[in-house]
Amino acid sequence: MAGEEDILAHLQQTLSSDPENPSNHFNLGIFLWKKGDIVGGDESKDFKSRAAEHFLASARLNPGDSAAFRILGHYYSAVVVDTQRAIKCYQRALSLSPDDFEAGDALCDLLDVNGKESLEIAVCKEASEKSPRAFWAFRRLGYLQVYHKKWEEAVQSLQHAIRGYPACADLWEALGLAYHRLGRLTAAIKSYGRAIELEDSKIFSLIESGNILLMLGSFRKGIELFRHALEVSPHNVSAHFGLASGLLGLSKECASIGAYEWGASLLKDASEITSACSHLSSNFSSVWKLHGDIQIAYAKCLPWENKITSTHIDEGAFKASIIDWKNRCLSAAKKARLLYQRALHLTPWQSNIYADIAITLDLIYSLLERETTDHDTRQLSERMSLGSLIFEGINCDFWVILACVTNDYALKQHALIRGLQLDNSLAVSWAYLGKLYIKLGENHLATRSFDRARSLDPSLALPWAGMSVASHDRNYSLSEAYESCLRAVQIMPLAEFQIGLGMLAAVSGHLLSPQVFSAIRHSIQRSPYYPESHNVHGLICEAWSDYQSAISAYRLARSALRIASLSKDSAKRCLTDVSVNLARALCQAGHMLDAEQECEALNKDGMLNCKGLQIYAVALWKLGKNDQSLHVARNLAKNVSTMEESSCTAAIGLICQLIYRISGLESAISTILKLPGEYLNGAKMSLILSAINALDPNNRLQLLLPTNLSSFGAYDLIIEMHTITATNKMIQNGSEQSLDIHSGVKYLRKVLRLYPDSRLLRNHLGSLILYSGDWLASHIAPRCTVLPTGYPVKTGLKSPFEIHGGAGVACYASCVTRPKWLHQEPWNHEARYLLILNLLQRAREEKFPHIFVLV
Repeated sequence: MAGEEDILAHLQQTLSSDPENPSNHFNLGIFLWKKGDIVGGDESKDFKSRAAEHFLASARLNPGDSAAFRILGHYYSAVVVDTQRAIKCYQRALSLSPDDFEAGDALCDLLDVNGKESLEIAVCKEASEKSPRAFWAFRRLGYLQVYHKKWEEAVQSLQHAIRGYPACADLWEALGLAYHRLGRLTAAIKSYGRAIELEDSKIFSLIESGNILLMLGSFRKGIELFRHALEVSPHNVSAHFGLASGLLGLSKECASIGAYEWGASLLKDASEITSACSHLSSNFSSVWKLHGDIQIAYAKCLPWENKITSTHIDEGAFKASIIDWKNRCLSAAKKARLLYQRALHLTPWQSNIYADIAITLDLIYSLLERETTDHDTRQLSERMSLGSLIFEGINCDFWVILACVTNDYALKQHALIRGLQLDNSLAVSWAYLGKLYIKLGENHLATRSFDRARSLDPSLALPWAGMSVASHDRNYSLSEAYESCLRAVQIMPLAEFQIGLGMLAAVSGHLLSPQVFSAIRHSIQRSPYYPESHNVHGLICEAWSDYQSAISAYRLARSALRIASLSKDSAKRCLTDVSVNLARALCQAGHMLDAEQECEALNKDGMLNCKGLQIYAVALWKLGKNDQSLHVARNLAKNVSTMEESSCTAAIGLICQLIYRISGLESAISTILKLPGEYLNGAKMSLILSAINALDPNNRLQLLLPTNLSSFGAYDLIIEMHTITATNKMIQNGSEQSLDIHSGVKYLRKVLRLYPDSRLLRNHLGSLILYSGDWLASHIAPRCTVLPTGYPVKTGLKSPFEIHGGAGVACYASCVTRPKWLHQEPWNHEARYLLILNLLQRAREEKFPHIFVLV
């Protein structure tokens, strides 16, 4: 206290010595003003009144001092409560110093309290025009412009204000909001992000930036922001809603790539979050609708889990698993219907909720597998769809929904055409119209509709799928139909599209495609009750030489057929095809006895077709039942005249092979010579004839062979014919005990000059060089072959890996390629055997026998 009295005495003495100096009055006023802030109460008012007298004196002596006017403004606004005088003092201070943020903010606060918003804006604009460093004015003006939704002007003001207040989180948040409303989403995310960096509890920035990220499809980043928002404010409804929406979007993204199980787990979390949100805001219709959307997505995403691992399928367990999966999907769909009804109760004027209920009812009826002729069943979904049209009859999407849920073809066509009348460029309506015309048999109209839909929206899946179905009318090749269906599957991984892709792959030679394998696996998860999906899966496994998986797939297909709702004739026809496929897979897997039993069961039921007879004959021959095998072959020969050309060639070729294997070369040749000439035409039949003729020293079938190989047309067939010719030359020039390898090598070297890119020729030549015993064979043979980069496919006598491995062992060289072979085919015993041999050689040379520990 003594020190303050001394300071006061010193200031008063200084003022007395020079009363005309404005600084002396100002300094004494500042001291008294601070003293008033400290003491409080009535005494504070006395001190500030005395200080105001000195500030007035200072202002009279120095009218250009803005600080004196600013503090006088504080005095009149807070102590005396004279608003008009305070405003005048603040205005005087700002006129002298536009950069004075204290005076500016205080003046704007007074004007805001008194409702003089227009004057507040004018003050800020005047200050900002006078000084570019009046950052307070830009900040205040920016906030006001945001309030009045003048987004472009607000962006400029806020950007200028941030230069003076770069660490102000509110400014960044307001700038983000302005960018957001202008549609500049990337800039908005950056501004919101800067606000969150400065103050991580900015709930508005967290929620708004999360919403933008969801809009842009960045669901993972959006989910992180909403989780952060919930940590800041656990009971925030917007944060709950945004997090559930983000999980729903991410689950759809997972479902689109086939990660159904992951998508279903995300939807479970989203359902729990939405339930908590509905407890916080039970009267929000949007929350109940979102919960319904999550449940309907769960019903469409929940995958079927195949828990049957053995090859012997328990049909009861399979049927129970299908029923359990359907019941879970049905429960989710029914829950979605109840949630939509709750949303509709809160907002009965929302037309889109009527449409959602209609779609949900349609899904429920499809899961219940009710008959389409049951009018009472379908009437409710149609009524709900019509309810949406009552409120919004000009919405073309609602007309498309009505067409999807009704079973009346006339109503379908009317609804789709009405949608096109409202919007002629509605691609989805054209697509569904094409689908309807295919059902009605109007293929020409269907083609035109699909073409129109594809030209309007190439990203729509249904036109591409429709084009693959109508490929015969458009003169499309199988490859073009396959590509169209593949495009449809890539756009929308629907089970029907995926099964169609697999069936097209089976007839067009694309079963080894990874896209086909993935599509069929996904179709099984979402439509396990379709026998076609399991059957195509078996065909794919056969193509990949995975016969055990193929056997399991065919047995699942047969189980699915027995619980499917098919007509008797269709079920019998499909069961025959699947059983024949199963018998073939059993035969290829080496289970000849099981294959024989399958064929006998088909024969008893009168369902053993030509393909089944071929498999039956092979199985009997493999089991050593040669007489029975020949008997089946004779029955097969009786049906040759009724077969298609490709099947006929395969049947005759099999008959010739069986006769050769069982009765010998002479019987095979005599049988061929007795065949009618029309059965011996074709490239594949020529290959069979060439192979048998190559084994005959007298070449009795030479006249039946084509003289010009180019007549085959197919590149692969020409190459195979050259390899057979090389074998013939080795037999002709060899002796009874050995083949003349050098003749085959010489011939293949000539042919390789004509077809240098043929892997089959290179592998065949490398194998023969390795067999020749030449001292340079181990160096020449690897140079002939080309190592595959993808899945190894054996072509020729030996695969490229076998040739390289054998050459490495033969020349005692260090094995470089065999470990790669072992990595690609870890089950291959020959690869492991060659590796052990090579390691043995190295161990003997380097005298390190402990190297075998690594093997």
